[in-house]
Amino acid sequence: MAEGVYMTTKEINRAEVFLKVKNGQLKQTQAANELCLSDRHTQRLYKAFIKHGVKALASKKRGTISNNQLQSLIKSRVKELITLPIYAGFGPTFMCETLKKRHQIDISKETTRKLMIEQGAWVEKNKKSPVIHQQRQRRARAGELVQIDGSPHLWFEERGPKCTLIVFIDDATGQIHCKFVETETTAAYMQTAWEYIKKHGKPLAFYSDRHNILRINMPNCNKKEQFTQFGRAIKELEIQLVCANTPQAKGRVERANQTLQDRLIKEMRIRSISTMEEANRFLEETYIEEYNKKFGVQPKSDQNAHRPNANEKDLSRVLCEKYYRTVTKNLELQFENTIYQIKMEKTIRSIIGAKVRVLRKLDGDILVEYGGKILPIVEYYKQPHNGQIVQSKEVDLLLKDKQPTRVSWYHPWKQQGRAKAKKTQYEAVN
Repeated sequence: MAEGVYMTTKEINRAEVFLKVKNGQLKQTQAANELCLSDRHTQRLYKAFIKHGVKALASKKRGTISNNQLQSLIKSRVKELITLPIYAGFGPTFMCETLKKRHQIDISKETTRKLMIEQGAWVEKNKKSPVIHQQRQRRARAGELVQIDGSPHLWFEERGPKCTLIVFIDDATGQIHCKFVETETTAAYMQTAWEYIKKHGKPLAFYSDRHNILRINMPNCNKKEQFTQFGRAIKELEIQLVCANTPQAKGRVERANQTLQDRLIKEMRIRSISTMEEANRFLEETYIEEYNKKFGVQPKSDQNAHRPNANEKDLSRVLCEKYYRTVTKNLELQFENTIYQIKMEKTIRSIIGAKVRVLRKLDGDILVEYGGKILPIVEYYKQPHNGQIVQSKEVDLLLKDKQPTRVSWYHPWKQQGRAKAKKTQYEAVN
């Protein structure tokens, strides 16, 4: 039986041209022009055609295993890893990076995606109709604009309570600074801003949403001098506050939140991080630097718009809550349902009836300031209050209950536990 050979249309055309050359109908130079090949390569192919026939023109790679094919042992190992519960929800890109970083398996993102689809670990996303928003160019210098936002989420999944990640991202470089807090509060934003300023310096502007921590949202309020505690603090630091009308306007920080909710959660799952203290330590020591190295970009200008840091004492006197109270003739003042008495060796008449400034620092300490000096005070009396006024996002924190204690199925209180205890006691006696 004659041996067959599989050939493409291109290879059959070459065979027909070389047959004409063999019969003297064409010269080799004419054949080279017709096949769009060099003279040397045409001579090589024609020589093989004369010696071995038509099968010499068929590709030698056809029917053989590719040299770049993934080894079966590595392929089975990757399939085993991508189905582990610890890697549930990983995307192909992140999974590819994790395989290389943690398991020293260096394969392409597309190969990882195909294997994940095979194993049912990844489902291709449907292509949605794009929503077009006007593109805004990045700022030229680092520190010109820093976008800020809070992202409440189940960051520890089922291992810990729900909390919030405060994210600061530089518009020019894409580099982040973030911190885990219980919920979005004035103190949380101030503490994160304190850490950012100490590390990078004071930016020219913060870009945020219209949360009532950041700006006054009362209707028909036209008094421009009214600020929230955070707004007043950053004004004293000579930082401009800009509020966005839509989430898309501050898309840089919104996309960073999405990336962190995908990647950071899985990184903490791998390391079994379940508390805010461990998470903040991981952010500070490892993750922020890795994130900035991977996703940061080079700004257009080498100049840095961050201004020199204020010293520690100045920041503590600015990044705090400030209120005004009137001193009575008994040198007393009331703040947060508590009466404070000013203790002075020598009474100054100008203090009586004067407006003093009450400072509540981030650590909870209460200070009274008058004429640029701190007055000594003592807590005189604490009054009961009818109801505590809290912001909308602080309600969950205020009403947070302790987690109920789960009794084991085999605890002696349970029927199964008593049966197991009796069985153990019987076996010990006999």
